Amino acid sequence: MVEAVYSKLNIAREYLDAAIEFYLTQSNFFCAIHLAAAAEELLGAHLPEARRISTLAYKAEKALKSESGQTVSDKVARVSINEWKNEVKHMADGTNKTMSIDPAFATEFHIEQALINFYNLGLQKSPAVWKFEDHKTRRPVG
Repeated sequence: MVEAVYSKLNIAREYLDAAIEFYLTQSNFFCAIHLAAAAEELLGAHLPEARRISTLAYKAEKALKSESGQTVSDKVARVSINEWKNEVKHMADGTNKTMSIDPAFATEFHIEQALINFYNLGLQKSPAVWKFEDHKTRRPVG
């Protein structure tokens, strides 16, 4: 392969499509979490800060905590909303050798977060996105 220039938007779409395919085949959930989270970040970087799902999510987290009487910093709120993706990617000073997680649920969550940025960018849906949407509409609730 020859070195070339690649669009980060296209890279994000590839990550999102791969995450969706893993999710739909119920395989490689931790790869899917990582890919979907990376897609969300790259897609979000193409939006104004105020329209990124990560910004909206941490502000909502702060508001929810304040309703229960807690005051949290922006940093603490961001850590809270990024817990799964960071637990999958990092091992802080060797102390967290395991994690408790529902990987299918966390994968779906991160795909949906990436899709919010995807939709806000008005991008054309790939076959994988169409399959994910079809899966979501046919799945029984509860």
